[in-house]
Amino acid sequence: MSGVSQFESPASRQPLVALNSPATVAQGSRVTPGSYPTAAQVRDIAAMQDPVARNHAVTQGYSDLSNAMGQLLGTENANWSTFATWASKQAGVSIRGEDMPKFFTEALKQADNVMGPLSQVDDLLRKLGLPALPLGDIAAAGNQALQNVSQSIADGNKVVFEEVGQEFARFVETFQGDTQYDAAKVAQYLNGFPADKPVLKEAFGHYAQAMFEKDPNKKAELMLLANDKVGLHEQTRLQPYVEKALNAPVKETFRGILKQTIEAHINALPFPANLAGKAALKTGLVDAALNPVVDGAASVFRRLATEHMMKLAVPGEVLKLGNDLPPPAGMESTIFPPHLRSIENPELRTLLDQLDKSPDSLKGTGAKDWSKLDQRMNYIVDLFRSRQSDPALFDPPFGQRGTYPVAPQAPRVS
Repeated sequence: MSGVSQFESPASRQPLVALNSPATVAQGSRVTPGSYPTAAQVRDIAAMQDPVARNHAVTQGYSDLSNAMGQLLGTENANWSTFATWASKQAGVSIRGEDMPKFFTEALKQADNVMGPLSQVDDLLRKLGLPALPLGDIAAAGNQALQNVSQSIADGNKVVFEEVGQEFARFVETFQGDTQYDAAKVAQYLNGFPADKPVLKEAFGHYAQAMFEKDPNKKAELMLLANDKVGLHEQTRLQPYVEKALNAPVKETFRGILKQTIEAHINALPFPANLAGKAALKTGLVDAALNPVVDGAASVFRRLATEHMMKLAVPGEVLKLGNDLPPPAGMESTIFPPHLRSIENPELRTLLDQLDKSPDSLKGTGAKDWSKLDQRMNYIVDLFRSRQSDPALFDPPFGQRGTYPVAPQAPRVS
């Protein structure tokens, strides 16, 4: 059912706009047990050893926590876990290494800075009585480098879910069924946060305020403030994992695997035919020939890996994180949803002044270097603000809701 918002007005607000009637939250709502992971079940999921199965459970867990939060706070505003669902699902693509090996091999064939030097290495190997270096060996080195990157992403995915997911579960467990804001109860709840997580503590205090806020403008701003603060905590926590993923020792991986292949071929030759090869290894002749191949292959890998990681698929669109955010469909001229087109909450305004390099605009949001925390946050705060009212973000990522506790892992079939 469509209607006209009656909440846009004082002067700083935009004119009345047609929009879907916001979902109303029945105060005193309770969330069905087993429809979302409890804090203990979040820890159990994080303890899963298979990174692929764990990521699937993490992604589903985020979605079900998002849905549980939506039952308490309404679904007219996405919460942080709503966005985390899709970021975790995208992380799963990197964790599984989907498509990357095939793309890498094809890219190597097109890279003059790889194929040219590789032909010179093959010339040297022929002179030493050795077979040419197969392109597949370089692809194998790329696969190993990708596994190193994937491990960092998987580790970050686990750490954040275990830490932040427990707090979402604890929020639901604490406040479901409440019919009014209880300052003493909120204070007692917030005392449960570790002293070294002040930003996360503040964020969940804002969610508690938003739960009982009747004014849709104030509520939307409280939700954005909470989302941004959880995002800041999360991205700060992820910093070492992002740096490790993007700065993985790619050259060392390539050099090690290619040199091992050549050494194995040399050692397979009988004496004295292997003497020339051993001399070439000892004098550094092999290393000198490999250097440009390693440099070229590492360059191709970093470009593809960055493109592979630097995107986010959400319902209805695939966002390239290195490009400026496009306006949401239907908001090409207004950019932000009605209740977030102007920001009146002073704390939110201050936070956006710190994190958003292009206030009230999507220009300049693209993160050219995802390893930089300030560039990630510049992108994320506008992602949250521009998409906060998109109901499709609440869709289950795998087509259905989860059930808890999660069934035991089946053994992986090789």
